[in-house]
Amino acid sequence: PLAEFDLRDISYHVRSPTSHELELPSGSGSAGSAGSAGSAGSAGSGTVALRFPEEREAQQWWTVLSSSLREARRGGAGTRG
Repeated sequence: PLAEFDLRDISYHVRSPTSHELELPSGSGSAGSAGSAGSAGSAGSGTVALRFPEEREAQQWWTVLSSSLREARRGGAGTRG
């Protein structure tokens, strides 16, 4: 992987019905390949914009991601290990 982040540290924001954002923690991702992930910790690169062709597809992604984030936060560090 280019970078790995703890799911509990990621924020998911709905900006419009077809535009969502993932906010990644700055500098806390562990790079699998430092050369490939060189911009991962720089200012402004902690946000990933997701644009969907249809509102329905965006809603499906929101359901999956928000559920996963909620579970990760609820489970804490003691999940699977």
